[in-house]
Amino acid sequence: MARYTHLFFDLDDTLWDFRYNAHEALMDLFEKHQLHRYFTSFDHFYQLYEPKNLELWGLYGAGTITKEFLSLERFSYPLRLVGVHNKAFARLLSTDFLAIMITKTKLIPHAQEVLDELRAHAYHLTIVSNGFRDVQYDKLRNSGLLHYFDTIVLSQEVGFMKPDPRFFEHALEKSAANVSQVILVGDNYEVDIVGARQFGIDALHFNRNGSSIDNKPQTIINLKEIFAFL
Repeated sequence: MARYTHLFFDLDDTLWDFRYNAHEALMDLFEKHQLHRYFTSFDHFYQLYEPKNLELWGLYGAGTITKEFLSLERFSYPLRLVGVHNKAFARLLSTDFLAIMITKTKLIPHAQEVLDELRAHAYHLTIVSNGFRDVQYDKLRNSGLLHYFDTIVLSQEVGFMKPDPRFFEHALEKSAANVSQVILVGDNYEVDIVGARQFGIDALHFNRNGSSIDNKPQTIINLKEIFAFL
């Protein structure tokens, strides 16, 4: 494998533990707004919210809905299912959810340890993310990750989302790197790994749950395994 000088990292569920942090934020939101008035339990709310949220992110990634629609609809939808038709309330939930979520700071195991080692060896580190601009910066800042990165590339700023090749083209330009110098680390197989490889960028699939989607050699289940590829 080539000797790399630049590493591109996805953020959510690659370095910042999105699943855990978002779940905790939703629990806080449920209590703050006394959503037990409408849902039989937090689990009832979550079972309605989460599949719709994933569906909406897929549509957002495909460019068929806006950020604003995603942010509102993921709360409007479960409320409608329990007979609450109140967009103003859904909008308040959306605003509060993001405000709470950015205070959560749980990282993927070994994230800081790995980043410390990479910085010590002078690798150029870049964040490549489809997340909302302000939210991603707050996550990086509040969790102590921001200072590790030389470059931040966010789809909302670029105008294109991973796996669009124009996103990766912009990331290379902003990082002042060529394809052969870069390896990308990400958890989403289709968006991160397939997108990068189709553009010619080497990629490591962070397959944290050990799913069978990718059995190729460039797969890791622990962030510390990155060093074996460098």
